[in-house]
Amino acid sequence: MHGDNIKNVRNFYMYLNNGAGGYIVYRKAGKGKYSKLAYIDKNTILSYTDKSAKNGTVYTYKIVACKTAGKTSYNAADSNQKTIMRITSSKVTKTTNKAGKKMTVKWSVNSKVGGYQIQYSVKSNFAKAKTVKVTGAKKSNVTIAKLAKKKYYVRVRSFKKVGKTTYYSAWSTTKNVVIKK
Repeated sequence: MHGDNIKNVRNFYMYLNNGAGGYIVYRKAGKGKYSKLAYIDKNTILSYTDKSAKNGTVYTYKIVACKTAGKTSYNAADSNQKTIMRITSSKVTKTTNKAGKKMTVKWSVNSKVGGYQIQYSVKSNFAKAKTVKVTGAKKSNVTIAKLAKKKYYVRVRSFKKVGKTTYYSAWSTTKNVVIKK
């Protein structure tokens, strides 16, 4: 099993176990107890999306391969556990050109995070992009200076550090601003 805690933390995929008839997905929130989340038939699907994952909550998932023979069910050993956090993406709400070759970037606030990363580039694919880190969930804007008189593409993502692990949301959609002043 692997998770994608950058693009969409609710999705994860399972590796095929040839002897399994299906898989049971278990989930726990924080340090709570595991509960059965879903049964997945091997013949229909090999991925699962947890649509009930809540913003800002750390979840640990495990998958158990299972098989039924007659009236008896057999479960394999637990899979490796995967811990991920669901973080809702913020979005850039406004970009403004300021005098002195500066721009102000404003974004939507996510109260469940530790901060934001604002990335900007003169290339739409964000090649050679620069990233500004802003800490604090309530922060909603930043002014970036020392820019060239060019068009800049801007995006934002949220992050939260739990223990030694930093979790990120997906990048927002891109906005642009032309630096004229």
